[in-house]
Amino acid sequence: MPLTTKPLHPTFASQVDVQIGDAVQNPALIEDLKAFWRTSPLMIFRRQALTEEELVAFSALFGECETVSRRDILSPYNDKVIYFSTLRYADGRNVGGFAGGEDADWHSDQTFRPNPSTGALLQAVEVPRDGGDIYWSDQYGAYDLLPDDVKALIDGKTGRYSYAKRLGIMNASELKDKKDELAKMPDVFHPVVLTHPVTGRKALYADPTTLVEVQGLSEEENARVLPILFAAGADPSLVYRHKVMPGDVMMWDNGCTMHRRDSMRLDQPRLMKRTTFRLPGAAYCVPH
Repeated sequence: MPLTTKPLHPTFASQVDVQIGDAVQNPALIEDLKAFWRTSPLMIFRRQALTEEELVAFSALFGECETVSRRDILSPYNDKVIYFSTLRYADGRNVGGFAGGEDADWHSDQTFRPNPSTGALLQAVEVPRDGGDIYWSDQYGAYDLLPDDVKALIDGKTGRYSYAKRLGIMNASELKDKKDELAKMPDVFHPVVLTHPVTGRKALYADPTTLVEVQGLSEEENARVLPILFAAGADPSLVYRHKVMPGDVMMWDNGCTMHRRDSMRLDQPRLMKRTTFRLPGAAYCVPH
């Protein structure tokens, strides 16, 4: 049976009418989803009821699922699932991480790591009534928007990405006691433009919360070019805004998208479960 899909944005986002629990047991359907994901790097699956084991099993069909080292945001049942939540345990501890209601700036996950896990899957269990909408932006389109002279300057160039910069922009409350230590994490280096090995399309990889400079450009050139890259990455024409509903599962490729979140009220329950997985470089635009 062909996939039933509905475009949510003209270039990169789609609703996919598949029950993930069934797809885990259907290799042919998984291959169809992989092929479709190359053309629609944001897929939304509605009305899903999944165990954490099914969430991990589905993620692992696309890439190596990451084992999470941060115990404070980890699921108590599975070491490959983390929680984002406004809830608290009986002893007062936050259930998961990023419990503050402040908005999150445009970013791509794990750009501060040497080998980012670029695949991500987010399951909505509880969602706030007000706020908390999530936005994604098409970074293939962002590269296409760049002026030709800027493309010529950055093609083939490497960027320097700093976790210290992200800490200054996205200061999550649960990291406040670790900020000095985390700020000392060494910078990493990735291509500023990623090329999909199958489709040949180029995606901008310019996370404004971590990218400090494009190597090989002068200080003056960086001062001119970086704002252009960041503006292209968040251009309104490339953005899909999603009002999250309970049961939604959102799956995206961090190599060719960025995302952000609206602020939300802390007196309304929110619980999201996320996996991250390392996509194979032979099939996806992965920063090396």
